[in-house]
Amino acid sequence: MRRCYLGAALVLGTLISGLASFNSCGAGTLTVYAAENAPTEEMEIVFQEEVQTGEENVETEIPEEEAAEVTAEQPAAEEAVPAEPAPQPAQVAGSSFSLEEQEYQVLLKIVEAEAGGEDTTGKMLVANVIMNRVRSGIFPGTVTEVVYQTQNGKAQFSPIVDGRIDQVSISQDTVDAVARVMNGEDCSGGALFFRSVNSSSGWFDQSLNRVLEHGNHIFYTL
Repeated sequence: MRRCYLGAALVLGTLISGLASFNSCGAGTLTVYAAENAPTEEMEIVFQEEVQTGEENVETEIPEEEAAEVTAEQPAAEEAVPAEPAPQPAQVAGSSFSLEEQEYQVLLKIVEAEAGGEDTTGKMLVANVIMNRVRSGIFPGTVTEVVYQTQNGKAQFSPIVDGRIDQVSISQDTVDAVARVMNGEDCSGGALFFRSVNSSSGWFDQSLNRVLEHGNHIFYTL
C-alpha cells in the first residue's frame, strides 16, 4: 500500500510540475492550442511564420478589383488641359455702319465743309449728327437724303446753301474721324442738331436740349 501511495504521489507531483511549466507559456499559446494535442516546438514555429506572412500580405497586397478602380481614377499624364479662351478685343460703344461709296463720299464732304477747321473730335461730332439722324426714324434714312434735306424750302446745313460741300478737299483727318464714327464711336451723346457758337438764333435753346459745346459748334438733341 505504501508503495502504491508513494507511486501515486510521484505521478501526481510530476503532473503538477508539468502543468506549472505549461502555464508559464502565456495565455495566447494556451488559447491557440487548447482544443488540439499540444504541437511540437517545430510545428509552433512554422505556424507563427505562416501567421506573420499572412499579416504582411494583408498590409501590402491590393485586390485586383480595387487596383483597377484606383488606376481608373488617376488622370492620364498626357491629358490636355483645356486652354483658356483668348481675351476678346473691347467693343466700341454704338453701332457700326456700312455705306455705299456715294453715301460715304457725301458724308466725307459734309464733315469737311462743316468742320474742316476743327480737330478730330469736332469732325466726329458732325459725322455723329448725320449718322444719328439716319438711324433716328424721324429723319430720312440715307446720308444723302439727310444732308440735302430741306424743310419749308430751307436746307438743313449751310454748306448746301452756299455750295461749299462741292468745293472742299477731303483731309486725312476727316477720313480718320469718319472711319471712327463708322466703326460705332459716338461722342455726341446722341445729338441730332448743331449750330455755330456765333449763331444768333434762339430756336435751338428754346426748343431743344443742349448736350455739349466743342470748338465752334453747340450740339443738341430733342
